[in-house]
Amino acid sequence: MLAKVKTATLAGVKGSVVTVETDMHRGLPTLNIVGLADATIREACGRVKPAIMNSGFHFPDGRVTVNLVPAGKRKEGSHFDLPIAIGIMAVEQNVSSVLAKGTTAFLGEISLDGTVNPIAGALPLAMSLREAGIEWVLLPEANAEEVAVLRDLNILPVKDLRQAAGHVFGDEKIAIYNNRRETWSRKENREDFSQVAGQETAKRAVTIGVAGNHGLLMIGGPGCGKTMIAKRVPTIMPELTYEEMLEITGIYSVAGLLGRERPVIGERPFRSPHHTISMAALIGGGNRPKPGELSLAHRGVLFLDELGEFDSKVIDSMRQPLESGRVMINRSMEEVVFPSSVMLIAAANPCRCGNLWDDRKVCTCTRRQLDSYRRKLSGPFADRIDMHIRMDPVKKEYLTADGMGNSLISISSGEMREMVRKARRIQRERYKGTDYENNGGLDESGLERFCETDKKGRSLMAEAHDRMGLTMRAYGKLLKVARTIADLEEADIIREEHVAEALMYRTSGF
Repeated sequence: MLAKVKTATLAGVKGSVVTVETDMHRGLPTLNIVGLADATIREACGRVKPAIMNSGFHFPDGRVTVNLVPAGKRKEGSHFDLPIAIGIMAVEQNVSSVLAKGTTAFLGEISLDGTVNPIAGALPLAMSLREAGIEWVLLPEANAEEVAVLRDLNILPVKDLRQAAGHVFGDEKIAIYNNRRETWSRKENREDFSQVAGQETAKRAVTIGVAGNHGLLMIGGPGCGKTMIAKRVPTIMPELTYEEMLEITGIYSVAGLLGRERPVIGERPFRSPHHTISMAALIGGGNRPKPGELSLAHRGVLFLDELGEFDSKVIDSMRQPLESGRVMINRSMEEVVFPSSVMLIAAANPCRCGNLWDDRKVCTCTRRQLDSYRRKLSGPFADRIDMHIRMDPVKKEYLTADGMGNSLISISSGEMREMVRKARRIQRERYKGTDYENNGGLDESGLERFCETDKKGRSLMAEAHDRMGLTMRAYGKLLKVARTIADLEEADIIREEHVAEALMYRTSGF
């Protein structure tokens, strides 16, 4: 007797369909699982048998073999419990024909009492099943709202093994989950750029950065507003599209960061890891690779505060992922890929003590300390950040007589968001039918094709290359920023004044 049950497995955030084949024949009563299963799946032998018996069903007396197809691909995850249990019950009751169509898949971890527990990675697993033509998915009730974001998949939430078996074998059908929400409201945000006193140059740079998805490095003394500005960047970013929401929610699902109170990520992420973070925690990894902070910030902001305090090896590990927009983790038998398209914002003091640029204070750093610190802020990693901004202390005229908070020039997040929206619309039209999404993602051929510059602009670019000693990477980033500045002014061609402003955002004072 043979039964076949559909499920899926994950490699990073990419799922693939797996067929759980169950066969029973005469022999000593054993349960054997084959097909490159990890330890979690192999341990299902100890969970599935008592779960079936405690749910009121009979476990086969013969020799049961479970094969996971394709046999040459590694599988992992406790969500294999439910399809294995259903397959065993089907061969025991000789009703495998109800699974013959193969349009239903099963996901779920089982407790010894038969309860179906929530799983990590439910959304990307369901997405892979949908792409393979699966129409119905039985999964834990706790994962139903997360997966319900998929508009063309029938969700069947189950509480326990008895309920799942009742649906499969025709005793009691489960109602399709119909509490789908079309929109997920953004949480209330009390932070606004109108609260930032002064620093109008930095606000302008942030507007350009968000409009073209350019990285930003802010260097200035303690208390000048670097962190305050960074925290408000998400308030001017465009709302997520449906596809972006699926991407981000899938990453958080794999990382196990979703729950009943937060089943779907409906807003752009803002991640701010501490400077003591390890390399694996930042870019991802582990025995069972999971996304790191770089991927958790996908389509949002990754804020590195106190950049000079991060370990150099940890920072350097971000070079390639920032350029390619993805993290690639190689294992002996597979390659795991996590997306990492982020807007990088970094902040740092000009020196360890922070007083180097302050005429009212004395810098206590030694020459050796200064040289070591500057290498982190002007090395290969910093060269990959599009815009470098020097921030000075807020001048007294930007503060009211009775304290902080009201700047003379007060541009709000709403005004900045409108400028970003217009520039993004221009870029969508320009890059329609191409692989580019924004100016920050242009490669060499994209620069040549879309960054037309007038004669004076080209002359200024050439002069800047010679005088500032720009690398070709920095030269390209300068051109991308100039393209975004031109978009903000709705100009088709990059002019000299656009290049001049872009150059202003490439000098940090070192």
